Amino acid sequence: MLEAEPTRGRMRTSRGWERLQPPARARWFLALSGVLTAVMIASSLSVLEELWWEETYTIVYAVLGVAALLELLPVRRLLRLVLQAVAVAVILVQLAPVDWSLLPRPAEIGLGESVRAAATLLHPFWEIALAVWAVHAMFAAWNRARIRIVGFTTVNLLVLAISDSFTPIYLWDSVAIVVFAGLVWLIAEHYAGFQQRHPVSWRRLLRYPLQLLLPIVLVLSLVMAAGLAAPEIPPLLKDPYTAWQESRGVAVQNFVGDKGIAPASSKKSAKSGYSRDDSKLGGGFNFDYSPVMEVSSTHKSYWRGETKDYYSGEGWKASEAISSPFELPLGTDLGDRPDIAGAETVMVDQTFTMLRKDKFPVLLAAPSVRSLKPPEREDGSRMRVLYDSRTEKLMPDPGGNAYPSSYTIRSEQVVLSEELKAAPAIMETGMISDYYRQVPSKTPSRVADLAREITAGAATDYDKAKAIETYLSTTFPYTNEPDLTKKKSADFVDSFLFEIQEGYCDYFSSAMAVLARSAGLPSRWVKGYASGTGTVDPEAMMRGGREAAERMDRDGADTYTVRNSDAHSWVEIYFEGYGWIPFEPTPGFAFPYASAAAEAAPEPSLAPEPSAAPDATEAPAEAAGPLVPRWLGWTGLGLFAAAAAALAFLRRDWLAARWRGYRTRSLTAEQRIVWETERLIRSARRHGLAKAEHETLREAVERWSGQRRFLKQELGEVLGLFERTKYGGRPATREEADSYAAKVRELSGRLRSPG
Repeated sequence: MLEAEPTRGRMRTSRGWERLQPPARARWFLALSGVLTAVMIASSLSVLEELWWEETYTIVYAVLGVAALLELLPVRRLLRLVLQAVAVAVILVQLAPVDWSLLPRPAEIGLGESVRAAATLLHPFWEIALAVWAVHAMFAAWNRARIRIVGFTTVNLLVLAISDSFTPIYLWDSVAIVVFAGLVWLIAEHYAGFQQRHPVSWRRLLRYPLQLLLPIVLVLSLVMAAGLAAPEIPPLLKDPYTAWQESRGVAVQNFVGDKGIAPASSKKSAKSGYSRDDSKLGGGFNFDYSPVMEVSSTHKSYWRGETKDYYSGEGWKASEAISSPFELPLGTDLGDRPDIAGAETVMVDQTFTMLRKDKFPVLLAAPSVRSLKPPEREDGSRMRVLYDSRTEKLMPDPGGNAYPSSYTIRSEQVVLSEELKAAPAIMETGMISDYYRQVPSKTPSRVADLAREITAGAATDYDKAKAIETYLSTTFPYTNEPDLTKKKSADFVDSFLFEIQEGYCDYFSSAMAVLARSAGLPSRWVKGYASGTGTVDPEAMMRGGREAAERMDRDGADTYTVRNSDAHSWVEIYFEGYGWIPFEPTPGFAFPYASAAAEAAPEPSLAPEPSAAPDATEAPAEAAGPLVPRWLGWTGLGLFAAAAAALAFLRRDWLAARWRGYRTRSLTAEQRIVWETERLIRSARRHGLAKAEHETLREAVERWSGQRRFLKQELGEVLGLFERTKYGGRPATREEADSYAAKVRELSGRLRSPG
């Protein structure tokens, strides 16, 4: 007869006391462990936000999601692993951004070579997907004891907390998810252990599920509510690394409490940058000011990535029917363009130097490409490049693994002329033309009615396009966080025009493309980057006045630093004899059109004019008149200096205003507002309110308002004036610039006050 003592983990047999092997964990707990493991891994992968592409995240999240779901199947673990492996392969084939038409058929090269070629095309996605799946499978099988669950949760929290503190990435959403998952996991482990030790009591407990679930919900609700209600405070203690570096006089950058990356209105921290998927537009984003590339160009331009023709009602896609890619003959000119045979053009030479390791799906260039210098790989070999002549898209080495670190392109831009403005906006008839006039049948009729209303008084097709462009840029305000609660219509453009009525470039460009098509103009949606920031010294430009500013805008030869915040979309409309002409409907932006070549103005001489030589026969000063006592001269000079100092002190505001008026006399109202804003930022920095490089003016002002609460109202007024001027869609007046300057002077004076 056996006498068991399961609560002590031993049993008595005829041979004495022997250790009792505990029964296996309940199946529901093992399945839940697999799901929570996937949740924590997915949350921790947020730290790779600056390194991974959007497609990589899509594949990884799909792998984790399918692996977690398959953990719920009541089958043997080996069978679940086989099913997960098959699911990973299907996900890679379906979601990886790979052109499978480039893969040779197995009958031509053999099965082994075909598999190797497929692996090359899928690189690096298949390696990342398999690694994530392996990590999930390992920890899903390992995390079954309480100590392991606590350790796994702690490691995930440390990774997220350290990354959140020392990078600009906002990760507190991910931290909250891990904390919540860890609490659920520990509660589940407690009940799974209770089920093991007391199976009879467990069965009785299941008869009253409310008694089981109510404490769980109550505990989790209290913990999460306390975390959400707790006020944000800066860290009380510095970490050892920061303390050690600061003791050596080295500044350590951290982002605790000042990032402003994820506002309360957004569910996830989306950042600006070159999007990989435009099939569903909308939502909000936060500006990412990290640099992407430098462009040395003979003319200022936008840097086009790709064009798309098909509008689905939610976003944009490129129709395969109009695609005709071919391998670009590197280093050779593409020849004359028959579509712009009668247009005056300007050649634009650009050299792109990438500052990040991102692999874009396209090569960027000013429109339109004429030739490409062969980009080189790290090993010195030349890269293949495909060119789609209809969509004007450059695709780097589809079978390669690297993106060129530098490449040089020559483009040809059409000069705006009176002849162009009189040209019809038509293209060859047939299927190709129909693609650029397509509008979904489900688009509400009020969109077409608005297009007819806007263009009713236009004499030419160009006037129609400009009327639509002007209407959008002056009617709706720019914001990176539109109020989506107003959205009712299923159509993206319709909801923007009649419901949301605010947005950023994707809203404005999509609306113009659809309105143009509704007015009979062939159009396409374009995305890429705006010009970026040049190296021209703003002070030098201001000293040169309006003429210097206009000269820089005409030429624009410079090296431009392009950041993720410069990612942009705009519209192109086709005009017969002139090709695709860009239009810019987004407020605050202006496309830098090429201008006709003009005689270069003579460069001003930097050498000083030689002064006249003194007359050798001129008498010494002492001989020119009666001698003045030395003491009287010094006394008079001292009195004059004291009087000048007193006058300057008493009239310092008047003198400063006159000096500012002299310095800004040649600036436009918009340039003066920018100049006054930069002066305010410098003044704030001198008084302990620095603006970080990655911050927008709004983010900096919100932080300053917390540090100088007595200045909150004045700071808000200055910010409001600045944003209304920048994004209001109309030119600023002199009166507005004077009012803004007065506000800035008043605020700069109060910065000196402690409160």
